[in-house]
Amino acid sequence: MESRFIRLKNNLTIHTLIAGNPTDPPLVLVHGWPSSCLLWRKMIPALSKKFYILAPDLPGHGQSDKPADIAYDLDFLRGFIRQFYDAMNLEKASLVVHDLGGMAGLSFAVRHKDRLERLVVMNTSPYSDWHYLLSFSIFLLKQSVFTPFFLNKTIFKQVLCTGFYDTSLVSEEVVNLFITPWINSPEGKKAFSKTIAVPPIHMVESPHSLGTIDTPSLILWGKKDQFFPFKLARRLHQDIPGSRLVGIDGAGHFLQEEKPERINKALMDFL
Repeated sequence: MESRFIRLKNNLTIHTLIAGNPTDPPLVLVHGWPSSCLLWRKMIPALSKKFYILAPDLPGHGQSDKPADIAYDLDFLRGFIRQFYDAMNLEKASLVVHDLGGMAGLSFAVRHKDRLERLVVMNTSPYSDWHYLLSFSIFLLKQSVFTPFFLNKTIFKQVLCTGFYDTSLVSEEVVNLFITPWINSPEGKKAFSKTIAVPPIHMVESPHSLGTIDTPSLILWGKKDQFFPFKLARRLHQDIPGSRLVGIDGAGHFLQEEKPERINKALMDFL
């Protein structure tokens, strides 16, 4: 895997993992909060045998720029995907998205269908009617006054465990992988809360708009997700005509960490 920094038209510098042969079909992998492009690290080696892999850090995340003067809303994140496609000279590419990246990816699929070959959506929130556990958790996490508390490694590990079905996988190495970009700079600490500060109503497309997606779509979901339960996957499956739904047993929100081989098989079968 090559680590590269890409400059977008809006002058943001985006850290990106790149793997595979540039002559193979391009596949863009977009992570969510509070992770980085390293969320795909277990999957990229196998996928890169068939696809040209481009896995960026979202703005505000990982090693990408962390602007403090913007709202990380749906327009901005959808625009990021479009600008990333442009910067990498991707006229058309398949897109795999997760969590916050999933919200952006669904919006991209609504507004820029001509740029997509295929779409894979994983454990995200396509709707603004979040249930109480998610709403309360995000409410606390986005309060900047609490950021030092949540970025304590012990507390951060407990929060991270909520996203895993098998919590034994939340090793010190995994905790460090997730937390380091947030704590290694003042910009990272500010971005921790700012990147999720936008209300959910401003982070989703309408169900009617989702129904206009005609890109071949796979909904791939960890069945044990405590934040984005599997019923959301079923609802999204109904809202996107012709979509395919695959549930992953024994996996929570971070299914890339828990079941990378199973996910790769589902991706290969679909793509």
